[in-house]
Amino acid sequence: MNKIRPILSILSSLCFTQLTTLAKDTAPSLRAVKIIEGLDSPVFLTAPDKSTDALYILEKAGRIMIYDRKAKKILPKPFLDISKQIKIKMNEQGLLGMAFSPNYQTDHRFYLYYTNTKGDTQVSRFTHQPNGKAINEEKLITVAQDFKNHNGGWIGFGPENYLFIALGDGGSRNDPKKRAQDKSQHLGKLLRIDVSGDYGYTVPKDNPFLSDPSALKEIYAYGLRNPWRCSWDLKTNQFYIADVGQNQSEEINALNNNKLKGANFGWRAREATKPTPTKSVGGPKQHDAVDPIFEYKHSIGRSITGGYVYRGKIKSIQGHYFYADWVMPKIWSIVYDGNKVTSTHDWTDQFSQGEQNISLISSFGTDPQGEIYIISHKGDIFYIEK
Repeated sequence: MNKIRPILSILSSLCFTQLTTLAKDTAPSLRAVKIIEGLDSPVFLTAPDKSTDALYILEKAGRIMIYDRKAKKILPKPFLDISKQIKIKMNEQGLLGMAFSPNYQTDHRFYLYYTNTKGDTQVSRFTHQPNGKAINEEKLITVAQDFKNHNGGWIGFGPENYLFIALGDGGSRNDPKKRAQDKSQHLGKLLRIDVSGDYGYTVPKDNPFLSDPSALKEIYAYGLRNPWRCSWDLKTNQFYIADVGQNQSEEINALNNNKLKGANFGWRAREATKPTPTKSVGGPKQHDAVDPIFEYKHSIGRSITGGYVYRGKIKSIQGHYFYADWVMPKIWSIVYDGNKVTSTHDWTDQFSQGEQNISLISSFGTDPQGEIYIISHKGDIFYIEK
């Protein structure tokens, strides 16, 4: 997450660094309603499919809690507790990501991304046993981490039912071990694997670097610093990545599946559209590097939290991609038409009316109906409604 950062004073005026000159969107009146409180550092929310009223909420220390939407309450017993497999030494470690199998109702599988007791990244498959009383773990990918930050943490299934895994560059500053551009390492990459078999995983035959003897075959895209929350908009097949910046800018990338394949997002030579400032790191933009669709300066916010494109029941915000900042409690949305960002909107005041102040936004969540939730690390979850 790279959420441990000094908080600067918030400027009185808000001025985005944009790739195009945009008019502020005249979006409708919305509100954020608190539906859950008292959780232990929640970091993610998801659900398997439309057949259930359950939302699954990840707490960073290792528990997965279930919220029953019909009963409007958190169930007392965790769905799963792997806290003994996690040792948190820094804010960016813990249970970070979850994805249900596209065939969850029949194969009873789900996938977790967490940092283990050594601080290394662990991606595992969990399977309900036939008696329903046990959940077994099969470890799929383990990636050594010699620093404690930039752990990434997102996993999710794409339009072809392959599992995507987003990893940070391994931490510290300036990617000191030059991992993001090194295709012989998993760190700083977006991976894509096929987990449809009975055991383990295979590499899809159309992954982009299969013919490169120096590259790991799981790599689908590279050049990432710390992708803190990614998402698919399956209506347009656009993939969104919110990549946390270092000294200058926070960025949002969006590519369709064809352009995502083999993409280089530019770190560490570039931070968003700007060269990194030190001579030993910065330099000309790589010829194949992808520019973000949107960025904002560190006078506006210092640690982006990515979200989702809204596909729920509110027609007037269809296609809005919601995102936030961890350090400065701001919530925004942009509309991207596949070529450029056409509008922006700041929702902070609408969502924080009265005494309600939504801060420490660790993630967004979405349910099978396309509605969006805002997750505060303080223990609260909010629901966006008209």
